[in-house]
Amino acid sequence: MDDLARWTAALTTMVGLGVTLGLNPALYAATADALAQNTRVVARVGWMVAGLATGATVLYLALQSFDPTEFVAAAERGTTEAVLDRRVDLAAGAVFLAGAVAVGIWRLRRPAQPPHRSTASSHAHGWSSYVLGVSCSIVGFTTLPIMYMTGRVADGVSDHPLLRWLAYAVFLAALVAPFVLLATAWMRFPTTAARVNGVYMRLIEKDHRVLYAVVLLVAGVACVILGVVPGR
Repeated sequence: MDDLARWTAALTTMVGLGVTLGLNPALYAATADALAQNTRVVARVGWMVAGLATGATVLYLALQSFDPTEFVAAAERGTTEAVLDRRVDLAAGAVFLAGAVAVGIWRLRRPAQPPHRSTASSHAHGWSSYVLGVSCSIVGFTTLPIMYMTGRVADGVSDHPLLRWLAYAVFLAALVAPFVLLATAWMRFPTTAARVNGVYMRLIEKDHRVLYAVVLLVAGVACVILGVVPGR
């Protein structure tokens, strides 16, 4: 009974850690892009989840002999100091405002932008999705502690390596399951997929530079205000 309770708690934790690691906006944006384009959905999502599994496994093996707790704590302290530094706000505001001006000038000098058509090969699409998956499973402040906890939970399941890898396999399944389920469900509604694809292609062919300039301008003004207003 104790073994069953330990396994149940460990595998439930593994599922939670896997889902948490996959909660990356870039991953869901790439999945949404693949679904909306409705082109090579299985291949693109498949390469992405393969990259996720590869990156997570590399990090899992690397952290078996390394405790990232102090590193993460130091990074968080550095980030907090940067956030509270007015010079960082003013510098970021200047960069955003410069970006808004540059995009505005570009829009004025070239009013008409030709529709974007992707000419990349299927191989390049696959590798770009794979690299995205690898990077999202390795780079980030949350990836290190999540993968470290995954290793500790797997180690606590059993002393037998095979059982540890079995627990890790549950983690990988939970990591990739949301993306696989989304792609599978989408492929079952071809009519809706075709309609969304039509709308999506019309949207990406529009000139969004004015929107980019406005967003950069708002971000720049907000950062400058944060840098000059006292007592924030």
